[in-house]
Formats: sequence, C-alpha cells, structure tokens
Amino acid sequence: MQVSVTGRHYEVTPALRTYLDARISRFERYDDSIHSAHVTLSTEKHLHHAELVVRIGGKEFTSKETSEDMYSAVDRVSDKVETQLRRHKGRKTSSRRSTRGTTASNGDLSGTVRVLRAGTVGSGPDQHDVVRAADFPIHTLTVDEAILRLEQAEEKFVVFANRATDLIHVVYKQDDGNYGVLNLHATH
Repeated sequence: MQVSVTGRHYEVTPALRTYLDARISRFERYDDSIHSAHVTLSTEKHLHHAELVVRIGGKEFTSKETSEDMYSAVDRVSDKVETQLRRHKGRKTSSRRSTRGTTASNGDLSGTVRVLRAGTVGSGPDQHDVVRAADFPIHTLTVDEAILRLEQAEEKFVVFANRATDLIHVVYKQDDGNYGVLNLHATH
C-alpha cells in the first residue's frame, strides 16, 4: 500500500509519520487490496485538521476531522475510515454468504428497462420512440446486498425482490451520497 502525507502550513515530523503509518497499516485487516492512502494535515489558528482518503480498486473512503491536537485529529479520522472499511468488508462477506444458498427459483423473475426519446414523452402511448431496451433478471436480495451490487456495478439503480417480503424494490444512489429505496406496490 502506498501512503502519502501532505502538510499544509504544517511540518510532518518523523514521529507523526511513524504514527500515521501504524494507524493506516491496521486497515489491511479489512482489505488486502488497498491501493493507496493519502493524508492531508493542516493547521488553522489553534485547530488541527486531518483528512484521510483510502482507495481500494474503484472505491474511495474519505473522512475529515478537526481537533485541538494533531494526534487526536489523526486518531479520529482513522477511526472513521476504519469504520467505513469494516462496514464495506461486512457487506462483501454477507453478499458472498447469501449467494451461496440461493436456489434456482430466485432467478425466475425478470424485467425490461426501456429508455424513451425525450422529445416524444407525453405525446401519447403510441407516439413514444424507444431508444434502448434491455431485459435483466430480478434477483432475490436484501437491501444491503442490493446496495453492494449498486456500488460494485456502478449502475444508477438496482431492481430486486426483497428476500424477507418478496416485494419488488428499486434501490438508487442519491446526489448527497445516501441511498433511496422505492417499494413497488400494485394498486387497483
């Protein structure tokens, strides 16, 4: 793993660099494929700022913290990233565990996505021009597994049958980084 440290208006001492390396090396217990970690340290008046960015494959885990002491800012920022990595590892593990026990009946559902030309929408049901159409399987998943698939595939949404309720749901990523879940119900 490549670790880089940048000090903005702050001199990074060898002792602090050793401390940072020790804290960041703990992340490898959650994922062996950590590509890089970048730490930015800065001071402003009497406050110390620490920002940590860890890259694993195409994913990025980031945190920022401020404290009156640089060591405590480093502790807090690394604890937050460690929590993110622990959650990420838990999602990967639960996804692997749950796909082992799936049966053939889970793949029985399928759906179709149609993309309509923007200028024809609202002109009546027979007037829509289909730009693209694709069929896809609807897997039986939990919400956490659907979010993990969304992150791994970098899609805009994932349609799935909820393992607990057998209802169809759509999970999507919002602009603020949170996730939304649409619960689909047929009404008469």
